Amino acid sequence: MSRYSPWALFTWTPIMLGLLFAGGSDPAPAQTSQPAPPKLREVQWTHAFDLACRKYGEDNITKDTQRFGVEAFKDNNNGLGLYICQTGSIAVAHGFATLKSPLANSEGPKWLTGLDLPARKAGEKTFSNDTKAHSLEIFLDPNTDNWLYITEKGNIASTGARSKASSNTAAPKWVHGVDLSVRKGGVKEWPGAAKFGVEVYRDGNTGNLIYVCGETGTVAVTPESTPVKGDAKAPEWLHGLDLRCRKHDEKAFNSGTRKLGVEVFHDSVTGHYLFISETGSIAVAPAPANVRAPTVNVKDPRFTHGLNVKARKYRESNFSDQTEMFGIEVFRDENVGVTLYVCETGAIAATLPK
Repeated sequence: MSRYSPWALFTWTPIMLGLLFAGGSDPAPAQTSQPAPPKLREVQWTHAFDLACRKYGEDNITKDTQRFGVEAFKDNNNGLGLYICQTGSIAVAHGFATLKSPLANSEGPKWLTGLDLPARKAGEKTFSNDTKAHSLEIFLDPNTDNWLYITEKGNIASTGARSKASSNTAAPKWVHGVDLSVRKGGVKEWPGAAKFGVEVYRDGNTGNLIYVCGETGTVAVTPESTPVKGDAKAPEWLHGLDLRCRKHDEKAFNSGTRKLGVEVFHDSVTGHYLFISETGSIAVAPAPANVRAPTVNVKDPRFTHGLNVKARKYRESNFSDQTEMFGIEVFRDENVGVTLYVCETGAIAATLPK
């Protein structure tokens, strides 16, 4: 099982870094109103995987390679599928609407390849030997026809498998890199905002784009829906969101409920919306061609429902009272029409409705 690293690419290709520094004159994040939660439909467990991911420098997957437990649920409130790793990282995807729960004869994950993706931290202008490389593995969930990416830190991402994987395993190709500023929840001004570096790669094995955060190693994936432009233009800031997320044992929203700051950008180089939270978690979704920045007359995100789901650790055979539970809230960003899932860990995931 081989691993492909793009380090050689940077020996021969000039690095173009798009930097985005948000100014203090930008509008404040939209404030999230919290109506009474609507009546919940059942969230059903469908299947589960134990996914291996090699650490950087580990050439082959062996019995000693670290593994993570990943659960899959069907959210009957919207027909979407939710993947959650034992680490509290989440991913949302389609392909679950017609699944029977639980799956009587679920198929195991199909490993495709592994990648090493160097990702610079904010302010790191060039790639060097000190740049952190984040290792990840790519699997296909044959039950839903979704790609599943998992990193050595247990961060996950998913997207639909629109076409078959390439028969010739390919190294990733770097597209561009940016620095993004993110305010904390409830903070209106930009001074003191956290900064994160994000790299974008083209995965020739699946036809997907991979976004990876240099500071946290979180990833987001999406099909390359439009040809990537050959420039290094920085994403345009659209608006900010404050998303409240209850802990799993927190029954109602209150003054102490965590408020997570999320910034929304338009990456015109790839044609996608890019979401990043104050924790450095990232998510992406396809964007139309005529996006205007910044967003005019920002609307509050619409809260749709909340969930509590359990995620077993690797080698934890059955759900029990000791199995860790995570609180998750679901919102719709009415400004861009994207559904956002937010976990109490600060992880986010996004998708467009079908």
